Amino acid sequence: MKKNRYSTHSKSKTTKPSGLPKTEFDAILNSIPDVIVRFNLLGKIVWWNKNLDDVVDSQGNDLLNSDFSDLFTPCNDESIQQIIEQTVVRGQAEIDAYISTSSGNKRYNLKISLIEEAREKEILAVGRDIDERALMSDALKKSQSKLQKLIDALPFLIFLSSPEDEFIHANKKFCQFVKLPLNKIIGYTSSDVFDQQLHDSFIKGNDKVLSKTDTINYECVIEINRANVNLSVDKFPLFDEAGNVYAICGVVEDVTSQYQLQRQLQQTQKMEAIGQLTGGIAHDFNNVLASIMGYTGLANRRAKKSNDDLIEGYLSQIHRAGERARDLVQQLLAFSRGDVGGLQILEPEPLANEAIKMLISLIPSSISLNLKIRSNNLKHYIEVDPVQFNQSIMNLVINAKDAIVADTGEINVSIEYLPKVKGICDSCHSTFSGKFIRLSVSDNGIGIHNDILSRIFDPFFTTKEVGKGSGMGLSMLHGIVHGSGGHIVVKSNNPHAKKGTTIQVYYPEVKSNSVEENKLEYTPEIIKNKNIGKTILVIDDEPLITQYLTDLLSSEGYKVISFNESIQGLDYFKAHNNHIDMIITDQTMPELTGLELAKNIQTSGYKIPIILCTGYSDFADDIMESDHGIDVFFDKPFDDSQLLLSITKLISAYK
Repeated sequence: MKKNRYSTHSKSKTTKPSGLPKTEFDAILNSIPDVIVRFNLLGKIVWWNKNLDDVVDSQGNDLLNSDFSDLFTPCNDESIQQIIEQTVVRGQAEIDAYISTSSGNKRYNLKISLIEEAREKEILAVGRDIDERALMSDALKKSQSKLQKLIDALPFLIFLSSPEDEFIHANKKFCQFVKLPLNKIIGYTSSDVFDQQLHDSFIKGNDKVLSKTDTINYECVIEINRANVNLSVDKFPLFDEAGNVYAICGVVEDVTSQYQLQRQLQQTQKMEAIGQLTGGIAHDFNNVLASIMGYTGLANRRAKKSNDDLIEGYLSQIHRAGERARDLVQQLLAFSRGDVGGLQILEPEPLANEAIKMLISLIPSSISLNLKIRSNNLKHYIEVDPVQFNQSIMNLVINAKDAIVADTGEINVSIEYLPKVKGICDSCHSTFSGKFIRLSVSDNGIGIHNDILSRIFDPFFTTKEVGKGSGMGLSMLHGIVHGSGGHIVVKSNNPHAKKGTTIQVYYPEVKSNSVEENKLEYTPEIIKNKNIGKTILVIDDEPLITQYLTDLLSSEGYKVISFNESIQGLDYFKAHNNHIDMIITDQTMPELTGLELAKNIQTSGYKIPIILCTGYSDFADDIMESDHGIDVFFDKPFDDSQLLLSITKLISAYK
């Protein structure tokens, strides 16, 4: 007959509350969801409740007098004997231990107590299954780890702060931003972590979040490494179970690049508007210039015939002024719309002289602007776009002027030929060597700080105040110079020494034999009376132009018929085409443009030389590439001798 294991399994007796029947006492112990084990100081089990049987699937007295250490294995390095000794000394202990079951090990938390009965000491262990709790804890830790990795991967600064402005948590990007480890942030306030400027930016709106318990957004500008950084800040409250705000969550985004793109868009829109305005002005202004320079040329011809050198000199000055005005219009178009004439092989000295003449009016009289040319009495050539070359000098000189903060200063511009150069470009960082023409612009201004030298060629980077510069000058210089195969070297002294900056632009020398030294000029001997009596139809909506061309061509023996309306001119040609040898027409005219007029003539089956002129057109390249009967294209104001030369060649070619 099997003994009752729920009463007494050894000589010791089960203690029960006074006045409570033994069977009821056992029932209570067996109803507890924990496992209960009683063992002696030798570690031998003397009693256990039913739940332990269920856990280890034991049968009857299988556990009686078995070793407690065979049943439970502590999670730490302690032994059961050490735990017994600790319990005897302290009266109690607590450990986590694994118990071996048929389905595997389970983790229990054991609360161990020393009990004494009739001078006999035993130990009672009450164990609670914490395996599920441990799994939940591990799952929670993994979930928190994944969440932390996600927050750290976000491109935002994220932080939690208490209503008292103590940081509760922060992500990795926030730690990198403040350059502090997380343990130097949590528990600290904004004033501990930030300087005064950042502190004011990061606590802004906290009172509003706490009082209105609503999300707020604001933007601020801070200075980091001498550059402005734009931040967008979102803040919202976090609530506990009672509905009270226990933290403020902040999400901060660096929107500097968006601001730069916005400024770029605004600049593009502004330049587009300026371009449209400049284009309209250029058309009308070039028409006026064409008539001024045209009539000046006609007057100069008469002065030459009368051998009046004084009048001839005056007229030459007027003509040169007209050429300068024409170049100014071209530069306006280049600045506003990027219109350039393409690379040409030119001497840099005359280009620099013209640019300096234009800049004198922009430089205060207290700043001296000097140009020094060291050509070794030889001609040297570079391949550049003349308008962009002038633009480069203007950008460099204006930057030098802005760097001179004192009342007086000096800007030196020099051009010299260097037969042997070896250097490293500060813009593209490539090495270069060979024969170069060096353009240098130096000033005695404040110099450039070393910490921004590497950024001066970045688009939109500027140290000037808002409205004082777009930060495009040196980035445009980079594009212009490298487009010509050149390089840039920057030399700047310590700003505190105030010795200024020198920017050197190296243009590679090109062969002079690719330059057309002598442009063919028109002379009356060229035609040898072959074109006298030929009829030219002139169509232009500007009466001054038609009158000028009539006088010019008539003086060369041509018969001229002119119209100021394109439709009338086309109708006249179709009615009298057998008597017309050439058409000279303007491009931009009401009703019918010059290109449309040429298309109409071509599709009608007529073959006749056509010269197209314009003060300004968005479609100049398309016109030249089109196949609609345009033989020569001239920009206004045009050179009368080149026009006459083209007329002579075309009439001869069509015979």
